[in-house]
Amino acid sequence: MAIVVTPTYLSFRQNQTGEYIRRAKLTVTGLTAGAANTIPHGLPTPPQIVNYVATSGTPGFETSPADGTNLYFTTGTSQTSLVAYADY
Repeated sequence: MAIVVTPTYLSFRQNQTGEYIRRAKLTVTGLTAGAANTIPHGLPTPPQIVNYVATSGTPGFETSPADGTNLYFTTGTSQTSLVAYADY
């Protein structure tokens, strides 16, 4: 099964230095349970902060930091979906 990412663009805010920070909710399905997954985020810039919420199975963990193209996440037992909140 292919990994499917559905973005929902939530908001943006300005930090103290004047930089705009945007937030997106990424609904991810089609993950391989109990394995390292490479998730294409489709955001225009690399995420600075990513928070993961398991929506099925046992929660997993971030394998390595996000880059300009992908999120890297190892799923828990029977976890096939998640929601990621990304600030970019």
